[in-house]
Parts: sequence; C-alpha cells; structure tokens
Amino acid sequence: MSKTSIKKEKLQRPFGAPHPSEKTRIKELDDVVIQVTQVFCPNGHNLVRNRRQLFDGSPGITLWVSDKETSGTVIISPYHGDATRKGKVSFPKGTRVEVSCPVCKAQLPKLGPCTCEGGGDLFLLYLTPELDDGRVVALCNVWGCYRSKVFDQAQLLSAYIQE
Repeated sequence: MSKTSIKKEKLQRPFGAPHPSEKTRIKELDDVVIQVTQVFCPNGHNLVRNRRQLFDGSPGITLWVSDKETSGTVIISPYHGDATRKGKVSFPKGTRVEVSCPVCKAQLPKLGPCTCEGGGDLFLLYLTPELDDGRVVALCNVWGCYRSKVFDQAQLLSAYIQE
C-alpha cells in the first residue's frame, strides 16, 4: 500500500497544534501524513511488530480481533487515514469485534463511544512504553469503521472523518 492511497483531504491538524513529541516516535511525513512507529497494549507489548507484511515499506499495527465465533490477527496500516489492512480474518461490515493484544490477549481500554453508524466504541493503544493516557491512538471496534484519533500530550494531531 502506498501513501498515495491516504485520503489527505480527510486529515486535519488543528491550527497551532505542536508537532509530535520525540517520545512517541510518531512521524509526520509531508507535513500532513502521520505514521505510527510504535504502539503498546495495556501490558506493554509493542504492536508494531510484523516486518514481513509492510505498508509502503513500514510495518503495520498487529491486533487480535474476534466476533466470538471467528478470531485472528489483523495488521492495519501505520499511516493515519489509510484504511488498508492485511490478515486472514475478515468480518461483514458493521460487525462489532473485540480488539486485543495478539501477544497477551489483553483487551484494549475503552475511551468512549464512536460516532459511527455501527454504534461502536473507541479503544486505546498507547504511543509510549509508559502507557501515558495523554499519548494514545484510539480505534473503533466496528469492522469497516475507519474513524480513529491520534493524541499526543492531549493535543489532537489528526482526526480521520468518515464521509
């Protein structure tokens, strides 16, 4: 997957928001594309781990997903706004799934409700090994909802808004 598939018009950076901190190791490419280079489960496992399934040369975020009948690993693009994912498991659009760490199976902490049609919830992945609540990525648990948020030091760096 190429960064050209990212819907840049759907990304926004608040006026005056600071650039990402060095601690999160987030990359801001072309002054608009945000790439997550590390992200941690509640038990501290780095989920940017698969070096064989790459997105434009970079490893994605590996997650364990389940609808209680089917379970498996899914790797999502590390580029904010890129809805590409890889893996052998798939679900019908709108299916609510449980999302957890592929290493320890710890469920991700809930941030709050998502505004998607599927009535999903946003769940947290931490951007630093210290599991800092001010440096997180929030993902929706509805299959096919691509809303997500990236927070660094309580500043919204980017928001993907579905059409």
